Formats: sequence, structure tokens, C-alpha cells
Amino acid sequence: MSFALLLAATAAIVAPPAPSPAPSIDYAKMVDEAIDGGRMIQAEAMLGQWRMAPQPQDLPVMEIATARIALANGRTAEAETRFAAISQGGSTNCRVDEGLGVARLRLGRARDALAPLQRAVDNCGDRWRAWNALGVAYDAAGSWALSAAAYERAFQLTDRPAQILNNYGMSLMAQGQPDRAAAIFDKARELTPEDSRLIANADAAYVMSGRDIQRRPADDADRWARRLGDAGRVALRSGDMVKAQAYLSRAMTESESFQSDAASALATMGSAKP
Repeated sequence: MSFALLLAATAAIVAPPAPSPAPSIDYAKMVDEAIDGGRMIQAEAMLGQWRMAPQPQDLPVMEIATARIALANGRTAEAETRFAAISQGGSTNCRVDEGLGVARLRLGRARDALAPLQRAVDNCGDRWRAWNALGVAYDAAGSWALSAAAYERAFQLTDRPAQILNNYGMSLMAQGQPDRAAAIFDKARELTPEDSRLIANADAAYVMSGRDIQRRPADDADRWARRLGDAGRVALRSGDMVKAQAYLSRAMTESESFQSDAASALATMGSAKP
């Protein structure tokens, strides 16, 4: 072999391989996972990076992500407008129907939320948020059996069931079953014991079922007085004047911070007497 051929062969052997192209980043998946996990700062940051170099096919998916972030951040009217426009454009993405339904529920449009939420669970039966929202929409329509089934399905699909239990408890309250609701709220409070919404809802269920609320070890004087005052108002709305007066009077003695509110409620109760 000539020297030139030997040199060429050696160069071919030792030449480094051409670099492989860098793997593309799946921004759509990463943003969706961040939203579903409640990591909104991360979701917004990833969406910002995505917008710097989008591919043409990314634009519709980016619109969905933008609408989902708006909904998660409480910009409900904006989210509803965005989801509606995407839906009217022919999208069959389950997240669009789910987001549109949830937004309409939050805007007090439960009847308009039913159709998109039904589409969402029909096309993507593993979306617990869609099932949970569908349960709320069925409650608004008084379709109790359908709402119970929707909550049950949502409960089976999530590892964060406290929200579903709360909604089911509220459903039972609306059906006039405060005893069953109290049991549901108690279960939810075992999972998230410091959730103020669950505490308030459980107290309401206790009062409406004729049971006394109990002070928790974590309740300081102000928090306990607030709970007593709220319980008094529930009793007042339920027509139980004796219990209302008892709770409101106790609220006044527990904390000076709530004396004015409790006294005002007691005065209202007094003026309502014949």
C-alpha cells in the first residue's frame, strides 16, 4: 500500500464521528405536566422558552397552554374566551373541553359547562379534573345520581382526593343530607387538616345535622371565635335561633376581635323575632 493510501486509511480510522443532533425538547409535555402539578412559575417559564423558537405545528398547542395557564392563575374570563375560540376552531383536544367547562363553571354558567365536560370525559376518560367538574355541573342541574357517579370516577383517578370529597360533601348538603356530608368532610379533613374551606364546610354540616362543632388543638382564640361565629350564622340561616344565639354568644367571649361581628349577627337575629 502506498504511503498516501495508508495515510488516508489512517485518517478515516481516527476521524471523530459527526456529532448527533441534540434531542428536541418536548415543551408541550413539559408545560402540561407543570400545569397539572400546580407548578405555575415553571409552566410560564417553559412556555416563555417555547415561544422563543416555536415550530409552525406548535402554535395551536401553545394557544391551549396559554389558556390553561390563564385558568390556573385565576384569569377565568380570559381563559373562557381563549378556550371557546380554540374549540370553535375545530379542536378536539380534551384539555380544551375540560378547560372550557371549568371556566364556565367558575363564571356561574353551569348549564353551558355540561356539553364540553361531557365531551372531555367521553374522549379522555382518565381526566379526573374533567370528571370532578362534571360532577359540579350535574349538581347544578340537580342530577344527583349522575354527579355521584362522576365524583366516584374522579376519586378513582386521582391521588389528591380532598377536592373531590369537598365537592361531594357540598352535593350532599344541597340534597339535604348533612349527616352524610359531615362524614365526607371529616374524611377530607384527615387528608388536608388545615384546609380552611373544609373546616368551614364540615362545621356547617355539623350544625345543620344538629351536632356541636369541636375546637381543634390548632385553633387559637381568634380562629375558634371565627368558627363559632360562622356556626352561629349557619344555625341562624337554618332557623335554629337557640343554637345561633349560643354560638354567637360564645364567639363574643372567646375573642375581642369578633365581638363586633357577633354582636351584629345577634342584633340581626333579634330584629328578626316577631
